[in-house]
Amino acid sequence: MNIFKTLKRGNQREEEFFSASLAILLDEIPEFTSFLIEKLLNNKIDVKNLEIKLEESFSDGRIDIAIKSLNLDVYIENKISAGLGDFQLERYSNYLKTRPNETRLILLTRYYIDDESINYTDKHVFWSELYSLIESFKKSKLDYRKVEDDTKIYLLNQFLDFLKDENMSDEKVSWEYSEGVKSFLNLLNMIQSVLDQLEKEKVINNYGKINIGIDWAGIYINQQDFWVGVNYSDLHELCLSIQDSFIKKYDDNKFENLKRHTSDTPYGYDFNKTYFLAFSKEEQKIAIYDFIKACINDINKSIQ
Repeated sequence: MNIFKTLKRGNQREEEFFSASLAILLDEIPEFTSFLIEKLLNNKIDVKNLEIKLEESFSDGRIDIAIKSLNLDVYIENKISAGLGDFQLERYSNYLKTRPNETRLILLTRYYIDDESINYTDKHVFWSELYSLIESFKKSKLDYRKVEDDTKIYLLNQFLDFLKDENMSDEKVSWEYSEGVKSFLNLLNMIQSVLDQLEKEKVINNYGKINIGIDWAGIYINQQDFWVGVNYSDLHELCLSIQDSFIKKYDDNKFENLKRHTSDTPYGYDFNKTYFLAFSKEEQKIAIYDFIKACINDINKSIQ
């Protein structure tokens, strides 16, 4: 069991969780913090007087992580799926100019951001690059790995595994690539076929086309009242979520038992627990059919 993946199941917002997780790593392994800053900024810091702070707030905003030392303060703004706010980095840059210490600003994102305001940062780095830097730290610090306690090594490995599971690593494309893509498309086609059957049986009113996004792939149901599909961060689970547009149609009191099934925490069908991948094609279609139908029936009961 991965400690970071387990903690992510809470109610914390995605970006807040990733920032907090990275802050744990930076705080518990100051040698890595020093290594990271030297690699990204070509600056050195004093690890003996290091302070890691989450969410440094000021009158015009809030920066996700602050790394403070005697000679240099490094600030990290983290973006997972959200974009930059209006003049966000410019405001941060202006704030840092007022600080007594020398400062640097790093923008850490999952994907490329096409925004001129990036010029207000000292470094823009991807999470996948961060993954590679953590790996590089492990490989280059053989002596460190021998003498430091096992807890730090365990923490590094757990964080690397977590980023791998979240598809935020920078790894070799393996031989499974072509067949894996075909299987994934087969799954989407199977979901579409099941929805067609459910529409004919009037379990659902209608469904849309297959949509493939940066973080997910799936299909909207009943004019975007619901969504069924897979999030790339957990390819072993089929999800069905209730969209805000549906909830707004009804009295909130009817949704006390369903609020956990919104887009943040949807209904889930775990392929691993049910041995779905070992089923025949027809058995897989039946399993998906039963899952979606059970979810829709549960939702309909709540609004009667």
